[in-house]
Amino acid sequence: MPHLGFKRIVIFLLLFSSCIQNISKLDFHNSINSEESFLFADENNIYMSWIESDSLNNYLYYSELENNKWSKKELIVEGDNWFINWADFPSISRNSKNGQMMAHYLKKSYDSTFSYDIKFLIKNEQWSNEKLLHSDNTKSEHGFVSIKPYKDGFIATWLDGRNTNYLQKEINKIHTKGPMSLRSAIINYDGEIIEEYEIDNKVCDCCQTSITISDNIPFVVYRDRSDEEIRDISISKLEKDGWSKPFSIHNDNWKINGCPVNGPSIDSKGKNIAVAWFTISNGTPSINLKYSMNGGKTFGKLIKVNEVDSKPLGRIDLEMLDDSSVIVSWIDVYDRKGKISLRKIEKNGKKGKIINPTEISTKRISGFPQIESLNNNLILSYTKEVESFKKIESLKVPLKIF
Repeated sequence: MPHLGFKRIVIFLLLFSSCIQNISKLDFHNSINSEESFLFADENNIYMSWIESDSLNNYLYYSELENNKWSKKELIVEGDNWFINWADFPSISRNSKNGQMMAHYLKKSYDSTFSYDIKFLIKNEQWSNEKLLHSDNTKSEHGFVSIKPYKDGFIATWLDGRNTNYLQKEINKIHTKGPMSLRSAIINYDGEIIEEYEIDNKVCDCCQTSITISDNIPFVVYRDRSDEEIRDISISKLEKDGWSKPFSIHNDNWKINGCPVNGPSIDSKGKNIAVAWFTISNGTPSINLKYSMNGGKTFGKLIKVNEVDSKPLGRIDLEMLDDSSVIVSWIDVYDRKGKISLRKIEKNGKKGKIINPTEISTKRISGFPQIESLNNNLILSYTKEVESFKKIESLKVPLKIF
């Protein structure tokens, strides 16, 4: 008679195999070289933006998911002087109130390596001419943008290098005096910037920002930076008189003398908010999660998302479902192989099984996988290296398997 433990292993393997079989690959465009996908979902649709490149130009496209296929790709903008970076990718957003869309990308402002601006475009009937998202004209870094629909337009946050004197540092070899700051702007229906704010005057240099609209209030999370080089995750919300004083989601006390290029992710339903992030505060890499059930006033206990025997690289995304449970995605390493990991976490802290729908490179070429949910499915996009080229792939993962 088989041992009970053996039976459990067999049952687990059968269930796991069944889960993987329910995951399907979505048809994507036969692009020779595609990368830096970004997913955005509203109530009824999922959109993807991405970059393609050839020997002459760069192209920012977008497409809509229709009947398990990505629709004919549409060009947003093209150019030959872009800043393209594995961690700092363009994005797209859509305001479902009026159907207006917004997209952004990064364009070099000078020959210096890290001198580039944030350009944005608005689409009503057609895409507008590009505009500058920030008000300064310094030849410095501007990037790591997050955009969400807000009122009749959009709200955006980004990392801003206007105070860093980066150009002087590169040309004259002097020490940069100013830190990177976190800024935001409100863009109205006409594509005009009607408000611009400084949220934090000293933040980590190159970690992604992430925003959500919770109960009609914008929240932003980001990796902060103290004078002692503690780089934990902070949160702020937009109030009547500007952004609130940021506070730390959790005191990881991760001291690191450089940017880990691993930003947090936030999502919400009503007043329920969840934030996930990566840290190596105690020498052990970890994916952390916290919930707030009161509109971001306080956050509950810390939830460890990954298993203790794994070695996560971070590069996370977070999707909150209608019942306020969340699915967290990240890149993990098992047996020296990179894999995308997905795990459902209930708001009471209960953890579902980890699903690994595909292997993925642990190199920078794989970028940051993206997730969004719609109609009882999770959509996942990521970049793979195929015969020395970069190629976007996407999967449909039924929510019932989590």
